[in-house]
Amino acid sequence: HVALLHGSTSHDQIPGSRPPADLATAIEEAYGPIAPRALTLYVGGVDPLYGTPADQWATDTAFRCPAVVQLAWHAGAGNPAYAYEFARVPPGREALGSIHGTDITYVFGTLDRPLIIPGFPPQGANAVDRQVSDVMQQYWTNFAKTGNPNGGGLPAWPRFEASSRAYLQFTAAGPVATEGLRRSYCDLFMENVKRLMAH
Repeated sequence: HVALLHGSTSHDQIPGSRPPADLATAIEEAYGPIAPRALTLYVGGVDPLYGTPADQWATDTAFRCPAVVQLAWHAGAGNPAYAYEFARVPPGREALGSIHGTDITYVFGTLDRPLIIPGFPPQGANAVDRQVSDVMQQYWTNFAKTGNPNGGGLPAWPRFEASSRAYLQFTAAGPVATEGLRRSYCDLFMENVKRLMAH
């Protein structure tokens, strides 16, 4: 019974990995009888934050929605939980988005040692990056000390509850509190997890 701080990046894919070439087949294989409902969710165009439908599917099923499920289970057991989405895209990485591991250098204040990605040399942190990193370090330090990221005049980070699914999104404009991260997508993911667990 401990507090949990958990989240993902907005384009949370491992460098070098690829989203499915045939999204419809990937969805049908993963979701079985509820695949038609998933297919209707992933028919849109490119989202400026989340990428193509295939990119969205890859992040939703590998990182984003599994984190939401874990947070819901943890909060449902009566434990404090705090969710986040890291949406800041470092300079020079606009074509990639905020991929897996991007948040690490911000949390630990190591912007001078960015994630190395072949073909995308780091361009160096700017004032926005340093501000985002400073705020994140304060939140994480508070959480490590007390089990609650809030304090010290920081914008309020709402506690995650299964109903509201409140989370804090880290953006270039600062931290933004919001709710229901990709709710319809993660609801269907949760339904599929329960379906698979019942077998």
